[in-house]
Amino acid sequence: MCTVGLTVHEGIGGTGVLAVLEGARPGKTLLIRSDMDALAMEDATGREYASRVENRNHTCGHDAHAAVVAGVAEVLVRRREGFRGRIAFVFQPADEPMRGAKRMIEDGLLERIRPDMSLGVHVLPMANAGQAVVQEGPIWASRDELILRIRGPQSVSGPPAALDPARTAAQITIALYELVEHEGEGAEGVTFRVRSLRAEESGPIWLGGPRGAPDEAAIEVNLAVHDNALRARLLRHIVEAGRAIASAAGGTLTTEVGYALPALTNDVRVTGAVERAAQRVIGQANIIKNWRNPFSDDFGLFMEAAPGCLLLLGTANPDKGITEIWHRPAFDVDEAALAVGVEIMSLAALELME
Repeated sequence: MCTVGLTVHEGIGGTGVLAVLEGARPGKTLLIRSDMDALAMEDATGREYASRVENRNHTCGHDAHAAVVAGVAEVLVRRREGFRGRIAFVFQPADEPMRGAKRMIEDGLLERIRPDMSLGVHVLPMANAGQAVVQEGPIWASRDELILRIRGPQSVSGPPAALDPARTAAQITIALYELVEHEGEGAEGVTFRVRSLRAEESGPIWLGGPRGAPDEAAIEVNLAVHDNALRARLLRHIVEAGRAIASAAGGTLTTEVGYALPALTNDVRVTGAVERAAQRVIGQANIIKNWRNPFSDDFGLFMEAAPGCLLLLGTANPDKGITEIWHRPAFDVDEAALAVGVEIMSLAALELME
């Protein structure tokens, strides 16, 4: 399908959309990503544009992201004779469960476009419209969810076997907290949590007494860090330590991956282009640096393949009563920020495609 100069492909990874804009001459490929999903939440803004769909609301600003990227596409279609290469506009579903980028990649998106660089945008209600966070290096944390399953032999006709998976799981839990605290000491923004430890009693009642030890215990752990090298090391050591303790107790440990998202680390070159664009649009005084938080975003999966920059776009306006943060029923954005985002990203894209 070709729409206003864009070649559009639908249904990638389920409901993802790719729109490709070819420049005047061959060159590099720039991926510009927007997410577009809503949340299961009522809209309490009271605005005339409030969601009219029951229990559905864009309380993370993904409608704003889609509007900005669509605006960038409109600008660059008119400028296509002025740049080389091609621009791939990616409208990604399911960022909130953080599975949409993975689905699109597994459906062949990256093989289809082979991007060299990437840009993304996310609203930031902690900053005012007319401000933006533009910084090199780590900006949002990784997010990993692992389930560690401990199993051991279980007697069915006599006393419980020596291994108690629940007790072994408790030992592993303590060891993992100590491991992460030791190896992550001095690193910024390392968060480790055991979300749950489950063990179901199983097997027959033995001699009229209680059931034997469970056949299996499961530990669900979450890890978030800003350093991808540290992330890889911690994940490896978490599994190694768990297996060693389970083996010493006479059991086995297997792992299942829920989430596996890298930290978002802004590339020096791409971020430089975004910063120069932001200087022209909002001025250096309105560019925020050294901003960190433990949030995660699956845009990092695209950035692994194509070094890039996530622009955090200020959207608050206290004078208009727009101050609520993400994922709250009264969340809103000052729409004046949308034009700022379009201008910054369009200028950055044109520089990157020179």
